[in-house]
Amino acid sequence: MNNITTNTYEMKREINNFSKKIFRGFKKSTSKFVVDMQYGLAKGGSCLISEIARSLDEDIKLGNTIERLCDNLANMKTIEKEQIWSNYKEEVKKNIDEEDVIALFDDSDINKEYSKKLEDLDRVMDGSSQDKKIVNGYHVCEATILTKNEKQPISVYSKIYSCKSKNFKSKNTYTLESIKAVE
Repeated sequence: MNNITTNTYEMKREINNFSKKIFRGFKKSTSKFVVDMQYGLAKGGSCLISEIARSLDEDIKLGNTIERLCDNLANMKTIEKEQIWSNYKEEVKKNIDEEDVIALFDDSDINKEYSKKLEDLDRVMDGSSQDKKIVNGYHVCEATILTKNEKQPISVYSKIYSCKSKNFKSKNTYTLESIKAVE
């Protein structure tokens, strides 16, 4: 039991230390919100707001925590998102040996075979199936880099998109953006 508690506190401390680097110059409320989201995602292992809220173990009603997280997510400004991404890229650059960068690119899919009414639901080839069948889902374009100091690759670009979205450009555009993110 003590080991689990220790691991939880270590994880939260690592998230807080990382977040301090990423949220330089942000309001305390914005920083707290994103730290809560990161911790909830890591602890809960789910991207559902309700699971993130449960993971926070707050002493208030679950519905109030969910409402707070949703409100903060909806009210986050584009300029704040761009600043977070910029700060993140600066931190990633500190871990890269620019002479020997190994980049991994992946055009993949998210399979939503049984979904019928999700926003901009597209038809994609299920890359994990034996017969490569066409199913409902979304396209994913991902770029990661390998470093000497980290066991896991570090994400430098990630885009989930649908060809049916009104903002869709082209698959090649997202691929080129992923390559530029590594430069």
